[in-house]
Amino acid sequence: MTAQEQEQKIEAFYEKAPAFAQPICTLLREAIAAADPDLKATWKWNTPVYEKPGPGMVCAVGVFKQHVNLSFTQGALLPDPHGIFTSSQDAKTMRSIKFTSPDQVNVPVLIEYIKAATQLKAGTALKSVERDAIVIPEDLKLALSEGQQLETFEKLAYTHRKEYVRWVTEAKRPETRDTRILKTVERVGEGKKFS
Repeated sequence: MTAQEQEQKIEAFYEKAPAFAQPICTLLREAIAAADPDLKATWKWNTPVYEKPGPGMVCAVGVFKQHVNLSFTQGALLPDPHGIFTSSQDAKTMRSIKFTSPDQVNVPVLIEYIKAATQLKAGTALKSVERDAIVIPEDLKLALSEGQQLETFEKLAYTHRKEYVRWVTEAKRPETRDTRILKTVERVGEGKKFS
């Protein structure tokens, strides 16, 4: 994808964001630009990812139905003196902040965190932690086994297996969990990685 195509995708992403998300995204983009003008948005995993030489990927913006996430790719190494990390606390490297309203976006604090994140060397968080064994929940394991996809699932890269398991276990309602399990079996059968 050319730089121009990436830029078009990124602008379309922000333009198509739900109305509640647009002012949040504007503030996040302002904070990122103010923290480090050298941070450039690239299009990865269907979302804008901000990176620069040295630290590599620094942060990413994700828009969901009811919230906007600012994720720090090596957030596990960042101090959190303001206690703003609201999700991904169990992740080995990433930390995220969830916003549901522009009032929650404290631009000066975000600038402080983004600046700190740009000082980290690429891949430092990955090297600083050991990978835990992935425990596949019994209901997911059974569904994968019945769908003859357990072996395929176990051959997926660590990150994809971990994200599928997390996606299933983070479901709040039993019906949602069941739907996610079926979708996981289907996607694994189609050879799709978690994205």
